[in-house]
Amino acid sequence: MLPVLLLLGTLQNMVEAETIISVPNGGPWGGWGPMEVCGPDALVRGFYIKVQGDQGILDDTAMNGIGLFCTEPASLEVLKIIKSTEGSRGSWTGAKWCNFGYITSFSLRVQKPSWMGNTGANNIKFMCSDGSILEGDGMHWGEYGPWSRECPYGVRGLQTRVLGDQGFFKDDVGLSDAKLQCCD
Repeated sequence: MLPVLLLLGTLQNMVEAETIISVPNGGPWGGWGPMEVCGPDALVRGFYIKVQGDQGILDDTAMNGIGLFCTEPASLEVLKIIKSTEGSRGSWTGAKWCNFGYITSFSLRVQKPSWMGNTGANNIKFMCSDGSILEGDGMHWGEYGPWSRECPYGVRGLQTRVLGDQGFFKDDVGLSDAKLQCCD
């Protein structure tokens, strides 16, 4: 009986792992916050990001947070905003919305590690179920990586990796990576 229970537990973990989508170019800095999820009948249809602008010769952090708007499938009424962990710098940009449908995948613009200082994730793009692409109002450093796998029934959760303030003489990064949870 024990091998059957172990097998069932392994299969359940595999199914749960398949519902999380990620990108391969996320940065390694910071710790993962909690997975925040929409309500049971809600999907993510829009977003905004928290961005610190160019600081000149001072330390840049670029993207510091992602907020996803949970709505009923055919509505723009926000039922809940999910954010996970966010850095302390920057301000929230304007909202971006899928014209029709819901968000299904994403791509991160990430600066490669550098000895001159790191910013981690600088911007994000989301694919909508109608094929349209939404791009955040983030910074221009780094390159966009490959798209994540697609969530066929839409996105319902967000988890972010953030390196908080490191003190005056250390390199601050902000948000460095993200994962999304698919609707089952």
